[in-house]
Amino acid sequence: MHRDTLLTQDELDFIQMMQHNPQLNLRDASSSLTVNGGAQIRDLLTRLAAHDQLTIQAQFDNQQLTFPLHLVEDEFHALHLRLGVPTIFEDGPMIRPWRLALETPVALENIRGNLSALWVHEVSFKGVLVEIRGRIKPPKTFSLWFSPSGYERIALRGTLERETARGLFAYRLDQSDVSETERLRQFILHQHRLIHPEVHA
Repeated sequence: MHRDTLLTQDELDFIQMMQHNPQLNLRDASSSLTVNGGAQIRDLLTRLAAHDQLTIQAQFDNQQLTFPLHLVEDEFHALHLRLGVPTIFEDGPMIRPWRLALETPVALENIRGNLSALWVHEVSFKGVLVEIRGRIKPPKTFSLWFSPSGYERIALRGTLERETARGLFAYRLDQSDVSETERLRQFILHQHRLIHPEVHA
């Protein structure tokens, strides 16, 4: 190699191998969105997404998935629409957020990881249904951590709404941290995929 060469042959070989690796050239199909409806449709959707919330809604059986669309800029300064994590609703006498019934209740934890008396039986992106273990009154509010097995823990803040006929307590979630809300939605979406693989195939 000449003294003024920037890269060694090993480095060049590595870069070429990375460039031709098919795994690295795959796009995340679950979050990208290509609009092939012509320039006018693309421009209209881009303008709408830039000024207001734009969503795509899918309906199957008794459930609705609402995907937010976000405007993102790539490295070439081109604007693209990207799908966000959906909110999942279920139809019934009234439309409500889809609730994930946990196979085994999960105890909410304090900041140190110690178990509280509140055990989650069902969770949605808007609320939780909890069992109170021990001889304590249900708290009017809580600020605890939800740690389902195999997932990073998620901060939850809840306000007591009511007691159910089954003796469980419904709490409305008041999530002030957008990233925690997004992580909760991701968890619920992952579980929805496991329960309804035909929808996400």
